[in-house]
Amino acid sequence: MRIEPLLKLLHRHLLRPLCVTAGILAAVWCWGAAYYTFPLPEGWEFSASLLFFLLLLALAAGGWFRGTLLAVMAALELATIFFFALRTPERAFEGVRWQRPWARAPHVELDGARAKIGNIRNFRYRTEEDFDSVYISGTYDLDQVQSVDLAISHWDGLEAVAHTMLSFGFRDGRHLAISMETRLPEGEEQGFLPGFYKQYEILMVIALEEDLFRLRTDFRGEELYLYRTNATPEQARTMLDSLLNRAVKLEREPEFYNSITENCTTSLAPLLREINPSFEGDIRLLLNGRSDELLYELGYLRHREGESFAELKRRSRVAPQGVAPAEYSHAIRAGAKAAAAGTR
Repeated sequence: MRIEPLLKLLHRHLLRPLCVTAGILAAVWCWGAAYYTFPLPEGWEFSASLLFFLLLLALAAGGWFRGTLLAVMAALELATIFFFALRTPERAFEGVRWQRPWARAPHVELDGARAKIGNIRNFRYRTEEDFDSVYISGTYDLDQVQSVDLAISHWDGLEAVAHTMLSFGFRDGRHLAISMETRLPEGEEQGFLPGFYKQYEILMVIALEEDLFRLRTDFRGEELYLYRTNATPEQARTMLDSLLNRAVKLEREPEFYNSITENCTTSLAPLLREINPSFEGDIRLLLNGRSDELLYELGYLRHREGESFAELKRRSRVAPQGVAPAEYSHAIRAGAKAAAAGTR
């Protein structure tokens, strides 16, 4: 059998359909890239990006019969990808004014076991929107880290999605909470789709618990759960070292937020390997409302002997606290400590 007719047959019935299909999928992505990132005239973003998308579809349809049109489509899509790849946070957000909750990035200076941290958030809230922007500085001895706790916060009754935070406890009774958050420019609202197209920065918020946790329980009405982990002091120290070094890097080299690959949970996921180097990931880190269940199954969460995850979660819920700020961290743990005799 001659090879040339076989190659033509494969090209017509396999290779070309695959190229057309890949081109259409790429066209869908390019539509979003054009809409969100192309320098289009104000008010024309949707129309212009739609025309660009229709052009790519027309080239894909024509490419079924003429390979030249497929090449033109591929060239336009590659040009779009190249333009998108050139978009950096420094260029995208030059001169931008950030919304007040994310106005300042933490400033970290590391000197061996000594960490000097500036711009620690300690806002004083009257409502979610009405607050005093208070930032403090603190010096922490990293050799004094004793524990790391996991906080999971659900909003609007959502179970599959949540916000994740970590809190590090020190021997002197202080706690330092860390939250990876979407840094929004003034006038912008967070959206899942824009989060794929370099519309926001990711910001590490370093704060006191009475800011990050109380905001969610007392003023947003979210369901927040606080779990003690089984991390040793050495592992907690390693995790905090990693996060503080990341804060240094983010201040120097900002990064884009991404709805899937670089969000509040996936940004913290590599820290799991500090406890378990064999951890290879799990879909529940994307559907992060169940990340606490995942960590329970992996044995990372401290719980009573024979206690089910549902029972652990029930007693780990943080209720609004009417206590002074200095007593907050103790108050949100008092009930769990009393119930946790015989934990493992």
